[in-house]
Amino acid sequence: MTTGSSGILALWNDCEAGHEDAYEAWYQGEHLAERLAVPGFRRGRRMQSLADGPGYFTYYETVGPDVLFSLVYRQLLDHPSPETERIMRETFRNMSRTVCRVARRDGAVYGGYAVTVKLVDQEVDGPVWLFVDGLADRSDVARTEIWTAVEPPKGAISREETLRGGDDTIATCLLVETLRERPALDIVDQAREQLATASSAIGIYRLLCDLQYVG
Repeated sequence: MTTGSSGILALWNDCEAGHEDAYEAWYQGEHLAERLAVPGFRRGRRMQSLADGPGYFTYYETVGPDVLFSLVYRQLLDHPSPETERIMRETFRNMSRTVCRVARRDGAVYGGYAVTVKLVDQEVDGPVWLFVDGLADRSDVARTEIWTAVEPPKGAISREETLRGGDDTIATCLLVETLRERPALDIVDQAREQLATASSAIGIYRLLCDLQYVG
């Protein structure tokens, strides 16, 4: 187990029906590479839902949360490309976006499937940590992380968020990445039994792509 000050940008969203091809072309052809070019960004991972809930889950790893409030990054958010303007306005739906700090990380590798437990109005507490402890001996779990929201600086919302019509946020997220689908399904069932509350949302996702900064 490690703790530290690594940053996470956690994103969940749906895609407007009929716009999937344009959405994927933009993400793979422009957006991921643009984000990974920002100083301090280290990795971007995109996933698609296997069940109910937001259709897509994306997260970016950064050297720290401050990267996500930097002037360079804010300039991108306030001056999107013409294609980004179009995609944000016409394609993104039901957006949840939160800057987080990694409170706990277990595991050194990444998996092909992910379970996310979003807690909208609840800070990290005993049950979440105990849940992660209970996964420690499972060889089919590649990685677990607990993310806690970071309060953003005061100020106007970005141009990109305006185009999307405003974003939801979370307080905490538990991420569990597994090697195969069956363990992920099992962990979803466990999470529903042990962590489900009126303010939680549990999702299961399959990896689409991964881009790592190479400097």
